[in-house]
Parts: sequence; C-alpha cells; structure tokens
Amino acid sequence: MRWAITFITLWLGLILEATLFQIPPMNAIHPDFVLVILVLVALMRGSNTAVVMAILIGLVDDICYGSFIGLNAFAFGIVAYFAAAVFSQFLQRNLAVTFFTTVALTFLHTWVTYGLMRLFQMTADPAHYALSESLQTMIVNGILVLLLYPAYVKLLRDRRSGRYDARGSVDAS
Repeated sequence: MRWAITFITLWLGLILEATLFQIPPMNAIHPDFVLVILVLVALMRGSNTAVVMAILIGLVDDICYGSFIGLNAFAFGIVAYFAAAVFSQFLQRNLAVTFFTTVALTFLHTWVTYGLMRLFQMTADPAHYALSESLQTMIVNGILVLLLYPAYVKLLRDRRSGRYDARGSVDAS
C-alpha cells in the first residue's frame, strides 16, 4: 500500500511541475517536487524503495516530457541512491540533515542532467546558466523540503513503530 501512496505522490508532484509551475507568474520558480519527495522517501523507506520509485517516475517523466528516454530515470536513481546512502550514515535523521541532503542532491541532479545533455548535444546552454539554475533550484527545493517534511514523515512512517532499523528505513517490527 505504501508503494502506491509513494508513487501517487511522486506522480502528483510531477503533474504540478509540468502544469501549475509552467503558467506565469508561477513559472518564475522551478520547484522539483519529484526530487524532494524522493529524498523524503529515501529517508523514510530506505534505498530499495527510493531507487525503484526514482527509476519508475524518471521513466514516466522521460516518456511524457523528456528529451530522450533514460535521462531522468538515471538522474533520479542517482539522487535516490545517494540520499539513502547519506541517511544510512546518520543515527539521527532530522530536518537539518534532510535539508542539507536535499540541497546538495539538487545541485548534483542539475549537474548530472546538464552534463548528460551536453554529452549528447541536446543543449547548448553555457555552464554559468546551469550554475544559476542549480542555485535557484537549490533555494526553492530547500524551502520546499522544509514545508513537506512534517507531512511526509507522518505519511510514510510505519505507524506500529517509529524506530529506524539498520538498513536506514523505518523498523517494521
């Protein structure tokens, strides 16, 4: 059941990015709901769930809106994997760790997608454009994770137990 809830929230985030935040004046900011939700899924559900969800939603994004298939699936997969790896190193997972992880992984995601787009000659944007976009997106995603963190902790936490296990996901016992 949690898989379905997770995928539906990722899909709703993708729909919000592709519709509401493409209309002026909302298009002035570019929140990456999918990336922020993936970081929160990695925090609460562990690496396996996060990476599978990242690849699935990345493929949906690539098929519906992408330049070529596989770019977002790869980039979101990397983000989910590194988010789960970072969270597995901390005994205490809190808002500060989640905030800094989200900001750092936003930077990584932007540069991975930019680098692959340059590699396959799908963009001619200079590096300083990618840098300014990544800095803006880092700020917006930082604010977004501050807003979404409490809701996703309640939504994705196992209701039987609030303890984390050694794998980095919520203990199901």
